[in-house]
Amino acid sequence: MKIIMSGHSSFYVRENWINKLFYKVFEQDVNKKIENSFFSKSNLINAIDILGVGSKMVESIKFWADFLGIIEKTTKNIELSESMKVIFELDPYLQNNNSLWILHSNIFLKEKEKALVWEIAFSLPEGSTFTKESLEKSIELYYIENGSKFSSRMVLDTISVFIKTYYKDYRDSVNPEENIVSPFVRLNYLKEINGEFKFQNIERKDISDYMIYYLLYKKSKKMGIVNQITIKEAYEYVNKIVKMSYLNFEKTIQELEFQNELSVDRAAGLQNITIDTKRYSEKEVVKKILESELV
Repeated sequence: MKIIMSGHSSFYVRENWINKLFYKVFEQDVNKKIENSFFSKSNLINAIDILGVGSKMVESIKFWADFLGIIEKTTKNIELSESMKVIFELDPYLQNNNSLWILHSNIFLKEKEKALVWEIAFSLPEGSTFTKESLEKSIELYYIENGSKFSSRMVLDTISVFIKTYYKDYRDSVNPEENIVSPFVRLNYLKEINGEFKFQNIERKDISDYMIYYLLYKKSKKMGIVNQITIKEAYEYVNKIVKMSYLNFEKTIQELEFQNELSVDRAAGLQNITIDTKRYSEKEVVKKILESELV
């Protein structure tokens, strides 16, 4: 599996970059395809002109478009992913926080790539805090245990990008560019106290129940024929992406069961969750997320 630790050019994703892609590159057409060479060095001047940013930012926008599952590439073309087609149809300005939750989740749903900093930070025991230093040590230990080479500068750089993706330190306003925050800051997901960071449990009122369904739907599709998962296993899986209390998770599952979106076999205390992955397409699930009312 490919480990993702670079490519962002030291830039966290900016509030307006995703909209720039949609309005300037794809020209508001969710079905538009662009040539694979758009982000190539030979087309750099054209990309700079269209996106209105510097060369390093063009490189970073390409990274985040891939990283967040915004685009899909074929041999010749680049097009919007299925989930993004729905998001741009229903929420082109990303005003619905559930759009951001989908993008956040896409980081963890890649089958051939692992976002190492994200994986390590979100795999910490429930209630744990971390510092830049502790995260650095965990990442370096991973590389050492796997016999891989690494650059300490690259590790620290990516940790900084990771934190700024979710957290804005308003005390730091030296660089005007840093005042353009990441859209994920709006989620209020990452908190900092005296240099220690912690991802907060999300309340049900702040996220669609169908967002949890989406995660379990994707996992069930990956599992194939044997797609049953216990509630405990489901919670542990979801909690590494979207932090929430076990009680809120159970309430979400109960509501989805009440809506006949999944079934729970409680015979002999098994509590196995089953999702019919043929009932909806991925686009239909994403549509349900964006159209659902929050509790």
